[in-house]
Amino acid sequence: LVKTDEEGQKESFDQLVSGLKAFSRELEKNGDARGFLGGGRLTNTDFSLAPWAYRYYIFEKYRGYGIPKDDDELAAYHVWHSHIFGVDSVKRTLPDKERYQVHIGKYADSSARSKVANAVRRGVSAHEIDDEKDTY
Repeated sequence: LVKTDEEGQKESFDQLVSGLKAFSRELEKNGDARGFLGGGRLTNTDFSLAPWAYRYYIFEKYRGYGIPKDDDELAAYHVWHSHIFGVDSVKRTLPDKERYQVHIGKYADSSARSKVANAVRRGVSAHEIDDEKDTY
């Protein structure tokens, strides 16, 4: 989201979709009709991806890229998405979408000032930012 050049944004988004397709293939191999990576039970992988997957709507809002709904390679991912966000204990942990959009908008318009945001804009790792020289 922080990348400012359109080509870099598209390339990164395509890499994300590629990763989701790999996850979808794993779901098909290991999951079942209940839609989680471990079949009928949630795994650490499900819990790790869920907070990110919940926020993917941000790409569509700020960059015009949505996770394709009509791609057969993502069918298992979409089943998983519906299942995990239908679990009450997961739903209770999700941030309010409108409040989150306000927060994340600073990254989308490059006004966020943090070590990580500055590092991403410069194309370096955060540990390469010198707090003495670099400003936020």
